[in-house]
Amino acid sequence: MLTPKQLKLFNYLKEYKKENNDMPLCTEMLTAMNMKSLQNVHHMLGYLEFKGYIKKIKHKTRGIEIIKEVA
Repeated sequence: MLTPKQLKLFNYLKEYKKENNDMPLCTEMLTAMNMKSLQNVHHMLGYLEFKGYIKKIKHKTRGIEIIKEVA
């Protein structure tokens, strides 16, 4: 189960991928989520990865892959 903010970020990732055929940059996520720090974005992405919804691909720009849908 995701928190409301995690769900909002997950849905943003899905919609961005659908519209642009690529994943957003962390700075784009920062703006879309109205966060004040990139650290917060990285923290939320870490939770999504830990919970098995996404996979972060190291050393790759836009390196996020959705691997599980929200039930």
